[in-house]
Amino acid sequence: MRKMIGIVVLALVLYIILCSPEDRSHAGETLHVPDNYTTIQAAINAASNGDTVLVADGTYTGTGNKDLDFDGKAITVKSENGCGNCIIDCEDDGRGFYFHNSETNSAVVEGFTIKNGNHPYGAAVH
Repeated sequence: MRKMIGIVVLALVLYIILCSPEDRSHAGETLHVPDNYTTIQAAINAASNGDTVLVADGTYTGTGNKDLDFDGKAITVKSENGCGNCIIDCEDDGRGFYFHNSETNSAVVEGFTIKNGNHPYGAAVH
């Protein structure tokens, strides 16, 4: 009987370890642009896996608001009210988002209009 209880406990522990999310210590926070971070990139830099960067309505230009790099993080960057209200204007110099650090499908961009991108390898998203 004791052996059977030990096997059940071991199976339960293995199930918890193998079937739980990788990062059990981080519940996923929401980082607000521009309320808490002045640029989208600043919020991305501060984010951890599982976080959401929520961008308020407006047009975002300049350094820190184009050539946005997730740096391999599994985060979501999304607009507060959809692509008709949140614009990344690259000002003919760069791209909106640059994915090049082994990002997976857990790196999500949602609800932006990207305009005036200019780069030979993907003017909106690469």
